Amino acid sequence: MKISNDKKINVLLVEDSPLIREIILENLKSLDNVQVVCYADKQSDALREIEHHKPDLVIVDIELIEGNGLAVLTQLKAYPEKFGHPKKVVFTNHTSPLLKRKCEATSIQGFFDKSYQLDDMLDYIQKI
Repeated sequence: MKISNDKKINVLLVEDSPLIREIILENLKSLDNVQVVCYADKQSDALREIEHHKPDLVIVDIELIEGNGLAVLTQLKAYPEKFGHPKKVVFTNHTSPLLKRKCEATSIQGFFDKSYQLDDMLDYIQKI
C-alpha cells in the first residue's frame, strides 16, 4: 500500500561529501515514510532551503564546504518563526563529547556517528 505524500516525513539533508550524501539519500529513498525535499552542502544554502521547504526533519553534518552544521542548528533554534520546528539530527564523524553537548544545546533529537550508526539513524527516522 502506497503512503500518500502528505503522510511522509519531509527530510532535508545537509551534507558536504558527495559520496556520503549519495549513500544517505539512497538509504532514505528506501524508507516508505520519507520524502527527501532537498540537500545542501553549505551553511548558507542549508538555511535558505530550510526556510523555503520547512522540512519535518533536518539531518545535519558538522563539517560543510562553507560554514558548519553547528551554526545551522544554532540558527534553527534561534529563529523558529523563520525556519519552522523541524526535528534535528546530527550525522557526523566529529563525535567528541564536547561537540555532542554543543549540539544538544541546540535541541537536537539525535546524534549519530557516520562510521557505524547509519542504521540507527534510519531506525530513528522510521519511528518519527
